[in-house]
Amino acid sequence: MPRVTYADEVDARFGIPWTDDLKYEKGDLVCALNEQEIDRLTIEDPERAETLTRLLIDQPTSEKEDPIAWGWTLPGWRRVMERFDKDKIHVILGGNRSSKTMMASRMLVHLAQSIPEAEIRSMHVTEERSIQDAQKTIWQNLPMRYKRSKKKGANHSLQYNQKNGFNSAKAILPPTLDGAERGSTIYFNNYRQYMADPQIFEGWSAHCIHLDEEVPESIFNTLLGRTADFHGRLILTFTTLQGWTPLINSLLKGAETVRTQYSELMDRELPVEQVCKNWPDCRIHYFWSEHTPFIDSAELIRTYSKQPQEVKLARLYGIPSKSYEGRFPKFTRETNVVEHEKIPFIQDAGARVTRYFICDPGGSKPWVAIWAGVMDDGRIYVYREFPDSTMGAWALPHVNNAGRSVGKPGPAQRPLGWGYADYKNHFENLEDGEDVFERIVDPRMGSATVRTKEGESNIINSMSNLGFVFRPAPGVDIEGGIAKINDALSWDDTEPMNDSNRPKLFVSENCENTISSMIEYSGQSRQEHWKDQVDCIRYLMVSGPEHITTEKLRVTGGGGY
Repeated sequence: MPRVTYADEVDARFGIPWTDDLKYEKGDLVCALNEQEIDRLTIEDPERAETLTRLLIDQPTSEKEDPIAWGWTLPGWRRVMERFDKDKIHVILGGNRSSKTMMASRMLVHLAQSIPEAEIRSMHVTEERSIQDAQKTIWQNLPMRYKRSKKKGANHSLQYNQKNGFNSAKAILPPTLDGAERGSTIYFNNYRQYMADPQIFEGWSAHCIHLDEEVPESIFNTLLGRTADFHGRLILTFTTLQGWTPLINSLLKGAETVRTQYSELMDRELPVEQVCKNWPDCRIHYFWSEHTPFIDSAELIRTYSKQPQEVKLARLYGIPSKSYEGRFPKFTRETNVVEHEKIPFIQDAGARVTRYFICDPGGSKPWVAIWAGVMDDGRIYVYREFPDSTMGAWALPHVNNAGRSVGKPGPAQRPLGWGYADYKNHFENLEDGEDVFERIVDPRMGSATVRTKEGESNIINSMSNLGFVFRPAPGVDIEGGIAKINDALSWDDTEPMNDSNRPKLFVSENCENTISSMIEYSGQSRQEHWKDQVDCIRYLMVSGPEHITTEKLRVTGGGGY
């Protein structure tokens, strides 16, 4: 039995690291230094000057001969290479023309040259896209020695034409590696094949699979199983134009950002590398369009600079932001989710804030609650939720038969078996002495008659008897409440954010169930599991939350305020 080479045994590094001392002008490689900088470099670092000179002379010609050995590799590419032996899944989310497909294609060719008898798969949306994009890019990146050799033999086949791609949708390299009786094979498949016959993706193994463009979650999960035999790698590359889809949610929800970089256009730090929470062996890489020296990125930035924020984030940075079929298109993690410790009244315990508690009592499910603070400038921060992530997700991604993203119950929806006193005590323990100005409850459930040992009552009266006083939220229709939320999220995202141009509503990063609900809620089904936290925010907004000062308080009849 021949020895098996695993994908994680291979050195994934290839090419020449890009240097900013060079640049491209209309496709030509030229020096980026001015005359004074060249003179200084020649004196201070003659070895570096000699290297630049040799690169200017040799690299363009050598890259045509061997794009893998002599092609440029960008910093983002190097980060993928450095993690290739450690992480099974590499998700590359990139802006337009950010080199994500080029990087993945060169990696496939590199692996085909480095692994004896490698089994590699390249997949696209349709056969047409595979021919036009994937197969064309693989052919361009094959070293010339393969293209000059005999196109077909007993153990290799590299028959290619621009119209039809590779013969039989596969590229078989000549067996040049020690111990290889046959050449490595790159197979070309597409998602449409799977939709027509799921069995086509069963029964084979791969050292590496490249998925170009977003893939249905069912295909993604199936293909992960195809990499087990060879400790294979799965590379997924796409631009997140559809926003926070079910697959994106599965990959990015709760992801830890481990590397950021400042974006001048967005005027803030943006992620360039993340660790997936749901898939521990998954790394997420962001390829920015402006990091690609092979295109006029300045022109690309100018093209999208006045577009809404969600467009800029997706098309220039690969960052998904808009909700998938969501009712709150302005709500994004980048804009509306804040670090908990940076909330003004969390950062400064002496800050003046008016706190609200909002509750949506369930039947068999746990009650859902949020706490919000209103600052004197009108900003509203949701800073606590119940149930929180320590109890698990409130809802999980799920698309129903009608194609609606309605979610399904998460572990946090398991019944607690609590009574009124249990909820009161738990909520007060969470508050730990906080001065809550007003407690608001779902007007329908709060006033609904329930039978007790003492007779008929309701949640509002029962909690009041325990010293936990609720006010029912105004009976505004759902659409009116949704409009109130969107008003609080509204700002001109074609211009920089400042004190006069910003949303009013923000959510702590600790409130993951609330964040997910704001992103996922579509309002398209009564059975939607993302609605409970949204209902709490809706009750808050229709109640007219204000920053209350002593000057605004006045005594009314009965001793109230």
